[in-house]
Amino acid sequence: MTLRRTRRQRQTRSTTPGIDHQEAAVVVPAVLPQILLEAVSADTLVVTVNGDRLAATPIRRDEIATTVTGLVARLGSPTRVEVRELDGSVHADILTPPTPQPDSLFAPPETASSGVVVPQLWECTGDGFVPGEDVAVALILRHTTADLTGTARALVDRDEQPAITGEVILLGRISGTTSVHPID
Repeated sequence: MTLRRTRRQRQTRSTTPGIDHQEAAVVVPAVLPQILLEAVSADTLVVTVNGDRLAATPIRRDEIATTVTGLVARLGSPTRVEVRELDGSVHADILTPPTPQPDSLFAPPETASSGVVVPQLWECTGDGFVPGEDVAVALILRHTTADLTGTARALVDRDEQPAITGEVILLGRISGTTSVHPID
């Protein structure tokens, strides 16, 4: 169930022909989505969205703005954001997603393409593999630490869009040979 609220824009005289100032509809859900940031140390926070933990590892404080802005935009509706600090204090606000900017009258149409997209290729090589062996190429999303028994655990968010930064691993499926390369 969603409630629809209309907001009247201020009546201003437009000197630009073709722009009509009409009512803008803002859809407000009956229950707001919630983003909860809980401090686990002075520098890191765990993020949950509607009760589901966002990522396998906590985020740093300098990543809060980009993370919350991206989540609110992805949710597409006003969202309650709550930060719970280690000292027990709670900071809360309701954030709305950014409104799409109207296209300029002079902007090219969206259907016009700039032509063929040239791929930006990056190459890495490794040796010690068995000739003809299948070699897996893996992008490192993040690192984790093994526990006292030598077991390592990783959680991957299926909705995460990995950035092509960090490191790449070449892994031989037969030999087990690994080659780690930083991405420039």
